[in-house]
Amino acid sequence: MKNFFLLFNLCLALSASSLFGQSGSITGVVTDSLTGKPVAAVSVFIPSTTFATMTNQRGGYHLDNLNPGDYTLEFRHLSYHLVTKPVTVLAGQQIVVNLVIAEQSTKLKEFVIVGKVPDRRVGFQLFKEYFLGDRNGTACTVKNPEDISYFYDGDVIKAIAKKPLEITNRYLGYRVTYFLDYFKYVEDKKRDENSEVGAYFGYSGSAFFEDLSNIMPLNSIGFKMNRAGVFKGSLRHFLACLYANELPANHYSVRKAYHGAKDLQHVEKLSNSMTKIRLATMDSLFNWDPVSGQTEFLYFDPNEEFRFSENQVKAGPKDGEKTLTTDYFLLVFSDYQKTKDLRDDWISSLRLSPDGMTFDKDGNYWVPNGAFSWTNLHNTIQVKSMLPYEFMPKILMTK
Repeated sequence: MKNFFLLFNLCLALSASSLFGQSGSITGVVTDSLTGKPVAAVSVFIPSTTFATMTNQRGGYHLDNLNPGDYTLEFRHLSYHLVTKPVTVLAGQQIVVNLVIAEQSTKLKEFVIVGKVPDRRVGFQLFKEYFLGDRNGTACTVKNPEDISYFYDGDVIKAIAKKPLEITNRYLGYRVTYFLDYFKYVEDKKRDENSEVGAYFGYSGSAFFEDLSNIMPLNSIGFKMNRAGVFKGSLRHFLACLYANELPANHYSVRKAYHGAKDLQHVEKLSNSMTKIRLATMDSLFNWDPVSGQTEFLYFDPNEEFRFSENQVKAGPKDGEKTLTTDYFLLVFSDYQKTKDLRDDWISSLRLSPDGMTFDKDGNYWVPNGAFSWTNLHNTIQVKSMLPYEFMPKILMTK
């Protein structure tokens, strides 16, 4: 099995999930590194959440109603360098995070484009289909498409945005402010007749959300239903089902993933002959890293389902928590269409550090050293299907 498309997932901005309980807040002042003067209109937000604000004329900002936990705070301004700050929010306390930021040496000059520029209509059509996930533009609209520039880099069509994109998602009911670092679309013109890779794409950036339910009350019921449906297949839903020991009941299956023959031989400790036999019976999944430009096929046995042992999922360290540890590189299949065919599943990869992760019944998780990877390998988290990290159905929908 080979996927036609790859979505390079945004790294989750929260290195550990928030805990429930008494909330805390973050406040501070942003100033210029040269003049010492306050900087207004800086976007201050926790990526992939609804927690966002802008600095006022005095450079001040304030974020409140934050659940205790570890977060990454991001500061964005068109004339200044991007800054991220790790911060720990404590229950009932106000954390002060002041920041001195440096102005970019070259302010917003036009991007130097070498070579042919694609037809803008072609570029935007690709952008709508693969970034927004809405080819016809009926669910997601970009308020400022004129701020997107498209250009060729070899066979790759790239896009950058001069300003944050203002996107209205009428499917899930959010206004999304997206800071696009890059978008890439690659059509594999060198593939042979039997190749199923075709075209693949990736993008990177950060975003924050504004809930439109109160602004569009007549659509709120539809928003809730669509959000609950998209929530299934997410990391939090997977962990909630793992906590309840209900992965199969919720149409999840897990398999070990291998980078190739050498990896398979090393992990399974097989002879050369057995490795060749095993690899020949395996299925494959196309994977592309847009940052490095490296492509590969991940291999897995479709008939060999992986099940977590009692040593890998343990109770604790606190009441109401469990700890997950595994040395394996895993593929998580979410059978949202409820068929036997793995090719139509939502597929994600999961890799943990030796310290593993702690999680609770609602899928909130804590990673001791912030080291883990959860990446969608299918086109399931384009903007049309993006939820704020803190979203949780009032009733956790399983099964």
